Formats: sequence, structure tokens, C-alpha cells
Amino acid sequence: MTKTYKLIAQHAPPAISDTLARTVAQAVRTGSRYPVVLERRPGGATTRGATTVARSSADGHTLLLASNATIVINPNYFYGVDYNPSRDFVLVAPLATMPFVLLVNSGLPVDTPQQLVGWLKPRLGEINYGSSGDGSTGHLAGELFRRMTGVEVVHVSYNGGLPALNGLATGQVSLMFAALPLALPYLSSEHFKVLGIASARRFALLPELPTLAETGLPGFEVEAWYGVFAPARTPAAATVWLNERIAAAISNHATRFQLAALGLEAVTAPLEQFATRINSESEKWAPVLRANRIPFRDPAS
Repeated sequence: MTKTYKLIAQHAPPAISDTLARTVAQAVRTGSRYPVVLERRPGGATTRGATTVARSSADGHTLLLASNATIVINPNYFYGVDYNPSRDFVLVAPLATMPFVLLVNSGLPVDTPQQLVGWLKPRLGEINYGSSGDGSTGHLAGELFRRMTGVEVVHVSYNGGLPALNGLATGQVSLMFAALPLALPYLSSEHFKVLGIASARRFALLPELPTLAETGLPGFEVEAWYGVFAPARTPAAATVWLNERIAAAISNHATRFQLAALGLEAVTAPLEQFATRINSESEKWAPVLRANRIPFRDPAS
């Protein structure tokens, strides 16, 4: 009887999840005589793959590469999602965090977040901000910015990060919180100004870029993350074995450098600490998300 490991990845190539999936697969393959098969289940706002894993046998051989969108955002934002993260999954290993940067159109007469706030305040409801979609991390960052600063900006939802970035370049929107992997190639573009990074600390490869907290927005912290999950009731021995191998691979210097070059930061925090973070984020965002819930429709279903 074969005991092939199946890793469900939800984002189609060429997404960041490619690198993370390969890292996980190699880590598991190195410590086991069984093969690792990468199975892509894109679509359904990242929920299709999660639903598959939630309904799979809890034998330690079916794993889910998931993001905060899958575990925290979508179940609280969309009606009709067919899984409950706290009931249906167990965290196996954290992988990486993904910072977001505050970008504005280069035509705006501002160079700092505080100047941006001052420019926005008298323009109530006149200025748009973009994101990669309703309920995305960038959308949440924009809403947090609006609430913390008291500005009135209008959300414009695009079908993906790159269309949103194009909207910013052409002036359809005036600002956006962009995922660092998306923004990295364009930080020196004449079309944008980068005002800060929405993380707790500066990013290693961009040491001159201040955090938004440093620029006058104390407590402003929004970032995405990725981790590996298994069906609930997976034996503890299996999750411990997997965690040890995946954590060792993520902590490897070469892997950390590779992730940093992509705009990601490897997570080296203990499993329990990251699980606590997930619970805290769920408690933080659930009321905001549920207040704006929309029906979930999977176009491929």
C-alpha cells in the first residue's frame, strides 16, 4: 500500500506558493521513503483546496499549503464556505510572512504617511484606494488605515494585485497596500512612491524603508502569511515529525535568503507561538469581516 504524501497548493503558477510548496515537498521527501505529490487546486478564492483537505483522511499524508486568506479571512468574509478552520485543521508548520507596503501614485504631493493623511482628510470620499480583491489582505490594510487615521477613502476592488498596481500607475486609484513580492520590482518606478512598510519591523533587504509605526501610525501592522496545515485529528506523532523537517528546511540560511529575495520573511517562531498569532488575528478581524460579509460563489462549481 502506498503512503504518498499529497500537498494541496491553492495558487496556480507562477505564485509565491511555488517556492514554498517545493521547499515543503523537499523537506518531507528528504525524511521519508514515500513520494510527495504536489496537487494544485486553484480557484474558489483559495477555498477549494482547503475544503478538499478538510474532508480528507487524517492520516498525516494529506497537507494543505494555506495563507491567512484561507484560514482567517475567507471563512469570516464569505457566506457559504464549507470548512471551519478551528474545527477542521491543525497547524503543522508556519512557513513565511509576506509584508505589505503603502504605495501612492507619484503625482500625489506627499512623501510620508502623515502628509498623505493630511492630504486625504479634506477630500472626504473623493479619493480611491485599490486592492487585489474584496476581502484581500490589502483591502483589510486599507480599511485599517481608514479607521486609524479618520480619512474617508473609497475601496476599488481589482481582480488581482497586478491590475490594482496598474490602476495605481494610471491614476484610477491614488494609493494601495501592495504585497511586497508584487511591489518589489516597481519600488523605483516613476509611477509610484513607497511611503512605508506595514510590518512590525523593517525588512532586511530594504533597511532604509521605515515601518508605518515609525512614521506616525503606531500599532499599524498588517501582513499576510503562509503555513502548512493538516486535517483535524491527524495523529500528533505525524504532525511533530512533519514540523521538525519543515521547520529545519525553512530555517536553512539558503532558504531564508531565497524567500527574502522574493519579498517574504521565513518564520522561525515556535509552532505554538504562531498558532497563538493565528487565533489572535481571527479574533481581531472576524468582527470587521463579518460586518461586511458577502455571498460566496465558486465560478467553477
